[in-house]
Amino acid sequence: MLPKFDQNGNLPAGIHVSTWEEIKDVLAFNERRQTLLDGIKRASQVLREAGCRRIYICGSFVSRKTYPNDFDVCWEDEKVDFEILNTLDINLLDAGRNKRLAQKNNYGGELFPASTYADDYGTFLDFLQQDNNGNLRGVIAVDL
Repeated sequence: MLPKFDQNGNLPAGIHVSTWEEIKDVLAFNERRQTLLDGIKRASQVLREAGCRRIYICGSFVSRKTYPNDFDVCWEDEKVDFEILNTLDINLLDAGRNKRLAQKNNYGGELFPASTYADDYGTFLDFLQQDNNGNLRGVIAVDL
């Protein structure tokens, strides 16, 4: 069960394992959020076909924000067959600016390999566990 939002409107810090059904029930409470969840599911299907076993849903989608602009997802790349992923959707392999735009256009958000470094301080999974104000926030893990 997903925990309640904290005083900053975020999930409490940590990784919270959930199911698609629970995410739909708790977070897809309006048309915008349903559209974003559909995009996450479509991207997850591609990643699963390439061998990905888990994704982490981050950003404003997993916050109290009523109408998030997009979503951020990190995906475990340990078991991914990159050749298969390349044939399914090359845009998921590159988090460069143009590929992120293609990801947003296709899925509604940005997707990053969880182990890739986002900055000098850590991986995307680490980086996305902080909001824009530096507050720690939780992410949702979904096993594919």
